[in-house]
Amino acid sequence: MRYTDLSRGEAIYEDFLRRAGRIPFLGLGLSVDVYSPDIFDLYEELRSQQIPMAYLEIFHAASEALAMVRARLSDIPLAYHAEGIWVTQPDWDTAYNSQERLQATAFNLRMLQPHWVNQECAAKEIGGFSFGTYLPPVFTRASAEITAYQTWNAQLQLDQFDWGQQVSSPLLLLEVPPLTYFSMGEMPYAEFFANISAKSPCGLVLDLGHVWTAYRYSGAWRKQGLESFFEAFLEQFPLERVIEIHIAGLDCHPNIHTGLDTEPHGPQNWIDAHEAPIPDELLMLLTRVLGDSRLLNLKGIALEVDNKPIPLICREMKMVMEMVEPPGHLIAQVRSSATELQRESNFPVENVEPSRETRDGLTLQYREYMALVREVLSGRLDVPGSLDAEMNMGLHVYATQYLPYEILTWGGDVRVMFPNACDLLAQYGISLKQFVEFWFAHPRTSESGIEYDFFLLKIDLFVKFIGQIFPEASSLVKQEAELLIQGYLLASQGAST
Repeated sequence: MRYTDLSRGEAIYEDFLRRAGRIPFLGLGLSVDVYSPDIFDLYEELRSQQIPMAYLEIFHAASEALAMVRARLSDIPLAYHAEGIWVTQPDWDTAYNSQERLQATAFNLRMLQPHWVNQECAAKEIGGFSFGTYLPPVFTRASAEITAYQTWNAQLQLDQFDWGQQVSSPLLLLEVPPLTYFSMGEMPYAEFFANISAKSPCGLVLDLGHVWTAYRYSGAWRKQGLESFFEAFLEQFPLERVIEIHIAGLDCHPNIHTGLDTEPHGPQNWIDAHEAPIPDELLMLLTRVLGDSRLLNLKGIALEVDNKPIPLICREMKMVMEMVEPPGHLIAQVRSSATELQRESNFPVENVEPSRETRDGLTLQYREYMALVREVLSGRLDVPGSLDAEMNMGLHVYATQYLPYEILTWGGDVRVMFPNACDLLAQYGISLKQFVEFWFAHPRTSESGIEYDFFLLKIDLFVKFIGQIFPEASSLVKQEAELLIQGYLLASQGAST
């Protein structure tokens, strides 16, 4: 069958198969941070216990640290978890240094030579506001259409780079995102990714913990048990696009008392927590999905273990190894037509740009999304009338508890970062809650250059906050900021030396 005989949907899927067919089946690996735990200490401990590890998926880090990983672990197959490619955002091309970020990603990809590059289908910068952890997209038809277009466009741009020893550019994957207490939009979680797959040849990462949070915070748990929810999810979800499966821990936030109503036998108020043990619920989901006949293109299963103690990582690797079928059972059976297409140098399938009306509509949806979060955060709106009771409670917990913790403590406690400046604020009765209000006072143009770095952003905004609220301390806070930046850059670039 030739391309001209295919429908558009079939042609898009063939393009995906052509790209996926270049990736070998890897097996059971780890998705890791370079720094915590130290990746080389982890590798040596796995070797000492004779625990096989098929590959490593490396989360975004300083290029110098990534180069060290490639040099010291030269025989280990790699994948790469990128950061800052916000394809969910309608202004991705214009507001987030998209070309520079793709170039920086390509630089790291050439260095690592990974089989794929994974980007969370979520963002940490939305409508001029910045966050430390991912916010999922609005789950609407317009959102799926634009995400699909921009994901494919990013892949096409990556295809244009010089890949040196690599035969071709790595396949771009979208990872299903976590829900942190709430979600926005009327489209079901699984259907959203089916819509993306119908319009883009991207691969997918099926994160089982993230799916559990969709079960918990969509309110689905009130209507059905986890197993029946997952069965219905799998019926809608495009399993044939799954290149990788993630499994990690879930836990209640240690510093947040949610106040969410849970029936006596209802699920816990868990959120995504890579440092926590893998719960039995996710092991059950893993067993179920690995037995599905539509899982045709799976290449790897990764335990996400950043911030997890090494002894626990080793125990869980052994446990999951016993669950996973022999590799031959999981190797993708790519159709012969796709194998023929792999030999073609050009594959003439067009990426159709969404209409201006669709893009403007999504822009408005994100503005409303951010306005709602800010209004609840500020206390101007307690219960959004447009949301059901479950979403009301979840959004309230997110905006009034999770976000302030994120700004003040997560990824760098401002009291520890700026001890002298914070002491002065305390002496004059100035609450750090005002910094949270300052952070979300108004949208800002992305000023972070090519990279998105929450720690450096926090430093920059705290200096600006002090300059506005207490200018007498500006010199002091700038001195503290300079020391922080110098130490952070040295630590990032010289990690694990």
